[in-house]
Amino acid sequence: MKQKTKRDKTHSLGEEKITRLLLRFSLPAILAMAVNASYNIVDTIFVGKLGAKATAALSICYPVQMILGAVAIGTGIGAGSLIARSFGAKDQKKASLVAGQVFLLSMIFGLAATLTSLFFLRPLLVLFGATPEILEATVEYMSVIASGAFFLFFIMMMNHVTRAEGNPTLSMVVMISSAVINIILDPIFIFGLGMGIKGAAVATIIAKIAGAIIQSSYFLTGRSALTISWKHLRPNFRIIWDIYKVGLPSLLIQVSGNLAIIIANRILGGFSHIPIAVMGIVLRMQMLAFMPVIGISQGLIPIVGYNFGAQKPRRIREALYKGAAAGSLFSTLVGITFFLFPGFFLQIFTDDAGVLAVGTEALPIMVLIYPLLGPQSVSITFFQATGKALPSLLLSILRQFILYVPLLFFLPRFLGLPGIWAATPIADLLAFTITLSLVLREFRIQGIPLISPKDA
Repeated sequence: MKQKTKRDKTHSLGEEKITRLLLRFSLPAILAMAVNASYNIVDTIFVGKLGAKATAALSICYPVQMILGAVAIGTGIGAGSLIARSFGAKDQKKASLVAGQVFLLSMIFGLAATLTSLFFLRPLLVLFGATPEILEATVEYMSVIASGAFFLFFIMMMNHVTRAEGNPTLSMVVMISSAVINIILDPIFIFGLGMGIKGAAVATIIAKIAGAIIQSSYFLTGRSALTISWKHLRPNFRIIWDIYKVGLPSLLIQVSGNLAIIIANRILGGFSHIPIAVMGIVLRMQMLAFMPVIGISQGLIPIVGYNFGAQKPRRIREALYKGAAAGSLFSTLVGITFFLFPGFFLQIFTDDAGVLAVGTEALPIMVLIYPLLGPQSVSITFFQATGKALPSLLLSILRQFILYVPLLFFLPRFLGLPGIWAATPIADLLAFTITLSLVLREFRIQGIPLISPKDA
């Protein structure tokens, strides 16, 4: 009976109404990302009360943290895929071995981040755009984060492991617990104990340690189907290679995007620390528009993938159109709100007059492309779901790096500081044009209708 129920659930991907499927698969992904992003947003709000220099310091650290997170997510995605396939093949020993390699990799990357911070943190942060006026605050924050990097890697990697063995609830509990603890501790350490920006970093690491304890207890108390012992911690380079064969595209996409932010921060530093602070705040605000779009895209992957395999092109079209429309509707509403009331939302993060003045100029420019976020993200998802990893990888890097970075160098020569803000919508518009042409070509190849005859 249980097997039949599972089969019925899978079969529903090809029969159930697309709107219902989209809600069922997208909402959990949106919630997970909202929880994961909340501590970043709250950190910025509290640190913003310390002044523009503290906000700018946090802005320099943000892409560095995201690159660490990209390594963890890329590793976790690859490992999760390998573990799921091992369970499917009834090979529990291999699944446990993969989990052991993930634990080993989290230790290696954590140690590497800590050692790098001990010897090279200051010159690296200067390279990443920290100006003399914000360097000390940047070092203060990032040194604490780097010292606890193991816990960041452990949580993010092992969350993919527990999801792969069929326990997404634990991953959600870990993420929510860590975020709530972070939010509670932030004002205590920043203001109550007078630790300033260092307090924000300490709160983050304590929250990660708490999440790691919850995660570890699951494995140590025997509740997991995976058994991790010392023998699983010996390096197995074949397993590690298999992990990164799958996880590397995701890793590269996220790293390229954050390298572009680092380059933008370096260019902004040529003006002053104020635009760096603005960039950091705007990136946090963009999360509100991006999270639902990315959640919808993640929800589309199993729907489109199943119907692609079942050769139901009309259901693919319907899923893509509805997903793009839903994402575009939400991001457009957010964009209009930010465009009309930039000062109101910026004041949530800072009361610095200089940041508010520059931010009210930057935000309306950067949101101009928001209506296209849904179609752009869904188009890339279409290639992922149909097994075309290379186009999805190239299109993601095209938008985030290949088009964006040259514009960062070119536009300010003619437009000054507004040219940096304009680089985002122009790069997105160019990328959308290229992506749309490739999607339409793929529709013709796959026989997917552009307009809406009834489903077969």
